[in-house]
Amino acid sequence: MKSNHSSVIEFLFPFLTVAALWELTVRLHLVGMEMLPPPSLLISKLWTLTVRGVLLHHLGSSLYRLTIGYVLAVGLGIAVGALLASRRTLREMFAPVLSMLISVPTIAWVPVLLITMGLGDRTVVTAIFLGGFFAITYNTMRGIEMVNPGQLNAARIMGVGGWRLFVEVLLPASLVSIITGLRLGIGYSWRALVGGEMLSALVEWGIGKMVYQARFWNDVLVMLIGLLIIGFSGFLLDRVLLKWLEQETVEKWGMLAKR
Repeated sequence: MKSNHSSVIEFLFPFLTVAALWELTVRLHLVGMEMLPPPSLLISKLWTLTVRGVLLHHLGSSLYRLTIGYVLAVGLGIAVGALLASRRTLREMFAPVLSMLISVPTIAWVPVLLITMGLGDRTVVTAIFLGGFFAITYNTMRGIEMVNPGQLNAARIMGVGGWRLFVEVLLPASLVSIITGLRLGIGYSWRALVGGEMLSALVEWGIGKMVYQARFWNDVLVMLIGLLIIGFSGFLLDRVLLKWLEQETVEKWGMLAKR
């Protein structure tokens, strides 16, 4: 059993190693400081933006939009995926369309949404929703399709049917695939969030808007801070939330090997 200290060190080690190599590369003038500011300058700028409250306002606005869009994508994605998996006629009708739409980059939806839904938050939230919805729906459908028919027959023999069959049999048995969809969905939703904030003129706050506005001043420090926050936030959401869900369900049930 690892101690808390060793777990923290193991978690931080890759990031500290990359930061040290990055700092060394810049300080040895292998890369120009104006092109790639070192981590020491990034930390200083990050502290300034945090103390002024600017960074927290941007991050809070982004997480607010992400939460709404992603929660909607999870709820509707699992419901629609389960419906398609349980109704052969619907699956044959809509599975090809779903396969096609899942291949469309989420950022490609943003110009269409800007025209149809306006330049505000509604467009960004819808883009986030679309970013997660298709991946979650597809993986839910495939996961339920791959459930062992023997499990279903045994459950029906014991009198389990309808809603109970889904909650007690289909959902747990397909959870490995669903969690994969949730992981893909959170990544796609982050991309949609940033693209939507960059292009929506009426959105004033958000990490994407912060990066977009920094380009007008050639502020590479702020741009890099925004990119790092986007990547690290996505990593933390996956590592803390979805990893915890995986450990408390499929790993504990023995459906997935512990790592």
